Amino acid sequence: MINRAYVIALSAVALTITVRTVEAQQQPAVRVSKAVLERYAGEYVYPDGASFKVGLEGETLIQEAAGRRLPYTALSETLFMLGPVITAEFVFEGGGMTQILTDGAGMEFRLRRKGAPPAPPPAPVAAVRVPRSVLEQYVGVYEYIPGQMQRTDLRVVIRLRGDKLTREMGKEAELIPLSETRFKVANTSLTMEFVVDDWGVTQILGSGFQQMLTRRTR
Repeated sequence: MINRAYVIALSAVALTITVRTVEAQQQPAVRVSKAVLERYAGEYVYPDGASFKVGLEGETLIQEAAGRRLPYTALSETLFMLGPVITAEFVFEGGGMTQILTDGAGMEFRLRRKGAPPAPPPAPVAAVRVPRSVLEQYVGVYEYIPGQMQRTDLRVVIRLRGDKLTREMGKEAELIPLSETRFKVANTSLTMEFVVDDWGVTQILGSGFQQMLTRRTR
């Protein structure tokens, strides 16, 4: 029999995340000056060589790719919504502009503006040693708590390879410990946190309003 308190707890968490996401998507657009927006215009290149252009129409940034045009909705001077889920952040690094596209959970692309010098290698993360007994608590298959997204078939698999955790969601990536509970997904700026409580283990993925929760199911 399913514990009634467990069901109530999951429902409350899912409702909180859903409301947070809807509120973020419905928040009024921030006005960004045209002078700032002009800094972001140009052609941006994916790691595989594909590219798209960002142009300015009036006071709105527009992404143009493969005959598709998408407006950027400003959340701040550097952070924008691109559609209902994806965020785009513009950062100046290594002498050039980089656009970071992410869904806050499992996807991230860092795109350099064409003509910019190569980005410097990321600064090494200070090594944090987490006892194997702690890492073993996090191993398992995680499912997204209902109410956060339309898809219901997404799974996150956490494995222990020697003394290192890996995360598989489409492809496997090493988790670099920042503390005993917080980890960075290798080669991205994504972070995750494990919370162990009376209900089991929960993963908190992403950051800001795009945080997503997954619950270990096995």
